Amino acid sequence: MPWRRVLAVGDAALLFEFGESVEVEINDRVHRAARAARQLIERGRLTGVWGVIPSYATLLLEFDPLTIGREELVARLERQIRESADQFPGVRRFRVPVWYAGEDLAEVAGRTGLSAEEVVALHTSADYRIFTVGFTPGQPLCGILPEPLRLPRRGSPRASVPVGSVAIAGRQATIYPTPSPGGWHLLGRTPAVPFRPDRMPPVLWSPGDLVRFYAVDRSRYEELLAASNTGDEWLSGEPAAEGTGA
Repeated sequence: MPWRRVLAVGDAALLFEFGESVEVEINDRVHRAARAARQLIERGRLTGVWGVIPSYATLLLEFDPLTIGREELVARLERQIRESADQFPGVRRFRVPVWYAGEDLAEVAGRTGLSAEEVVALHTSADYRIFTVGFTPGQPLCGILPEPLRLPRRGSPRASVPVGSVAIAGRQATIYPTPSPGGWHLLGRTPAVPFRPDRMPPVLWSPGDLVRFYAVDRSRYEELLAASNTGDEWLSGEPAAEGTGA
């Protein structure tokens, strides 16, 4: 079976569990199942299913129990996965500029035994897989962070994290698209805009895409931020190299 178990969530949803940890391989299987479900829906072979919601290691399918039963839904999805030769389509890499002057940069350096420059070098050294997008609109939850940078969340969360903050916690990195509460360690700010309600699609990236951070100085950050504030869509994803992050 591609999943470990299936749990009923009320009478109109099923939760497919693929694992218990944040891993690229587990997340790949989640999104493969999600794509299979969407393909069946588009072809009219999974009538009654109206919600396909992937996350780190789970997939939630919402359905009308008067149209399709749980056993039939599971059987059709399993058959589709087994019969289809699936690859991760359209993976993009986004190069995201960061002004590394975050409120927690010095603390992260001290706690990891690194210099601030070494923290930045490590943070910019890897491609990060977007496992899921959420909490706030367009917020990418990415991994996997280089091991020397892995710290637990802050003991005292902030009531409001500034928009554009680039942060780390555990094995993950993220960008805060809007001011919101948060307990992650803030390394810097990006002028990138993950979510615009007037953009189609509104969210800049998708689960499975890659993020690569790079350092800019304050002057360049402010230049790009001014462009973003005028609606200039200067950031776009480029096709990732074959086999990268998928």
